[in-house]
Amino acid sequence: MCDSKVQAEASTTTTPGALTGIRVLDFTWVRAGPWCTRWLGALGAEVIKIEWPQSPNTRGNNIATGAGTPEGLPANLNTNGHFSDTNCNKLSVTLNTRTARGIDLTRRLVAMSDIVIENFAYGVLERWGLGYEDMKKLRPDIIYLSMSGFGHTGRDRDYQTMGAIAQALSGLTYTSGLPGQPPAGWGWSYLDDTGGLYGAMYALSAIYHRNMTGQGQHVDSSQWITGVPLNGAAFLDIQANGRSTMRNGYPPGNRAHWPGTPLVNNYRGRTVAPHNAYKTSPGEYNDWCAIVCFSDHEWRGLVGVMGSPSWATGEKFATLEGRLEHQEELDQGIEAWTKTLGKYEIMERCQAAGVPAMPVQSSQDRVDNDPQLRYREMYRDVEHPALGTWPLQNAPFKMSETPAFNSRSGPLIGGHNKEVLEGLLGISHEEFVNGFQDGTFWPKDLSMEDYPYFQEMMDDASPVHWSGNEPIANPGPAPARTPGADSAGAFAGLRVLELADEKGQWCGKQMADMGADVIKIEPPGGEAARSVGPFFQDIPNRERSLYFWHYNTSKRGITLALETEDGRRLFRQMAEKADVILETFRPGYMASLGLGYDDLKKSNSGLIMCSLTPFGQTGPWKDYQTSDLLHLAAGGQMARCGYDDEVVPDAPPIAPGGGQAWHIGSHFAYIATAAALVNRSVTGRGQYIDASVHDACALTTEGHVNQYIYKGSVVPRRTGGGNTATGPNAQVLCKDGKYVNVGQVTPERVLMLAEWMDEHGLAGDLLDEKYRDPAVIAENQSHIRELLVNFLANLTRDEAYHGLQKRG
Repeated sequence: MCDSKVQAEASTTTTPGALTGIRVLDFTWVRAGPWCTRWLGALGAEVIKIEWPQSPNTRGNNIATGAGTPEGLPANLNTNGHFSDTNCNKLSVTLNTRTARGIDLTRRLVAMSDIVIENFAYGVLERWGLGYEDMKKLRPDIIYLSMSGFGHTGRDRDYQTMGAIAQALSGLTYTSGLPGQPPAGWGWSYLDDTGGLYGAMYALSAIYHRNMTGQGQHVDSSQWITGVPLNGAAFLDIQANGRSTMRNGYPPGNRAHWPGTPLVNNYRGRTVAPHNAYKTSPGEYNDWCAIVCFSDHEWRGLVGVMGSPSWATGEKFATLEGRLEHQEELDQGIEAWTKTLGKYEIMERCQAAGVPAMPVQSSQDRVDNDPQLRYREMYRDVEHPALGTWPLQNAPFKMSETPAFNSRSGPLIGGHNKEVLEGLLGISHEEFVNGFQDGTFWPKDLSMEDYPYFQEMMDDASPVHWSGNEPIANPGPAPARTPGADSAGAFAGLRVLELADEKGQWCGKQMADMGADVIKIEPPGGEAARSVGPFFQDIPNRERSLYFWHYNTSKRGITLALETEDGRRLFRQMAEKADVILETFRPGYMASLGLGYDDLKKSNSGLIMCSLTPFGQTGPWKDYQTSDLLHLAAGGQMARCGYDDEVVPDAPPIAPGGGQAWHIGSHFAYIATAAALVNRSVTGRGQYIDASVHDACALTTEGHVNQYIYKGSVVPRRTGGGNTATGPNAQVLCKDGKYVNVGQVTPERVLMLAEWMDEHGLAGDLLDEKYRDPAVIAENQSHIRELLVNFLANLTRDEAYHGLQKRG
């Protein structure tokens, strides 16, 4: 699959990372938390992962199912390929935090770490005696990032969640699907991936703030709340116009407008047609493409590519109004043509004519058939001590001075016990051996037969040389500013020049919300996003776009014509005093004006410039025309989002809610920019960042790429969120016509459900002891779902939600 190879325990590059010298103490598990710390590790941080083999984790899930183990290898705690990718760039230490000795060693690690990250339910670290106030006594400038589902405050802080549940609660699940059908639910836990990215964004912002002020802090994040603003302008539409998403024609499938319904904006950008997915040759499950025409000119280009069929050349489809009015006929005609060609050939023909079109790519397509991802080395081979050599997913951005790099595979469980405990903490070898014997470093009742390296560690009494960060706490650079009593945000004092359209405006807003002075520079007449609805009181006007409002709060704005000499002169003057430039022009445009990074850094050596483009600055697709829908097609999201055949037979792949491709690209652009700022706070040097929306989307389908890489299987579309968990894990209709999302079913949860259902005489046979066996649950998923669906049909959504949560 790849030509590049990296050794498991040593990077082939000597270039320091942006976070070199930063130590992360990682207590995270499952997906969101480890996905956060994975990227901190790729950026150069030293990440020490604290694990315990008997605690619920993605390692242990693999033993029962073998879901992540390549064929021919035993399923154990070290052979889960998905775990390796999600946890690469980390050290692993097994430590029993339920013992006094384990807690003592944990406290010593906290004292020499820069940031502690966990995604437990509220209160776990407090019960260990390691709440934020306790940590501050160990290290006054410690940063503590908690990533629980509901946050550490509020009525529901004790509730439990996983990505799919948080996604449903945030409103995102409802944004994808077909009118008159249940929500499609995306088919994977978008908020696990995205929750992890927000964790990295928060961590980097807090590290930068500490470097500038000397202050640590507790960052209390809520996984489900991170999803709320990702609904785009939908919430402003409710507040300003009283328009609910529970309306006829919403969600509109892949279309910007559903035929036969009122012509209102459905949060998929501009309301245009065609805007859909179409079947392609040879007609197999994943043979689809997406095509969008934003103008009459692009429509005429598509007509030409199709060979100017008579049905398409008349006046009926000549205008946008006509195409919207006759969408059914329009889409039927287009699909009659697309079914005669392969999806990549359609893309190439359309793009050559300036028509936006992309293939709907499965996980296999992204790994094996995508020349753009291959060119940008998104999958590079890394050797794993137990798995062998396999591709790991790379960062979707290129940093000129501090490249993000997978320096090692996912660690063996406890594979760095001796290195960290003896080398870093300095415990004696006798203490080390005793820790295995007394259950501090490994459960006394769990065999180490599959993990012989533990015995090798105990047999080796030679001194350990610690090769990582300094054993003492890194105090960071001297503070550059003193925060006021009311901090203006982590990025206070920074100036950002934003030359961004829909692709990057979310990144600029996030930086502005963190306190940066973001100056949005629009062309005379304003940015095109101002013409996108919905509009305040449904009155179209460039000053009334709720879409523009949503993505551009907290910013200042000016207009400037960069094509004029005066405009370029003024921009150069602004760039001399700027910290960051964020731009989304086509590759090479800024350089063609004499405003490229190499031009601007001559008068500002600390300048950071981030270019966020559809496909990056390099590669065969770099100049292709695109849109949010097309990125969700090529990035893999549509190949996973849709319906089970038993729910909606022959349903198309369906794009998740509108704007998500731009959100995903902006999140990674923020991460790269914040990392560059952290590096500059230490070195004084700026750098250039080449970020790609396509690369970012290709990373954001949870474990689907890994499922193909390690198991050779392509995950199909399915109704509901999450991965392949046992049980309903999908939307269930309640008696008030609203839906509740039910997560993974375990023996404990089946018993809880059965006892509650029995109070209403609806438990069926679920109280039978056989359902204490996970294998029996797996064999009877349909039966369990049927009983649960019948039960929840007698409750309102809120009764079901709170009733289930209060019972665990």
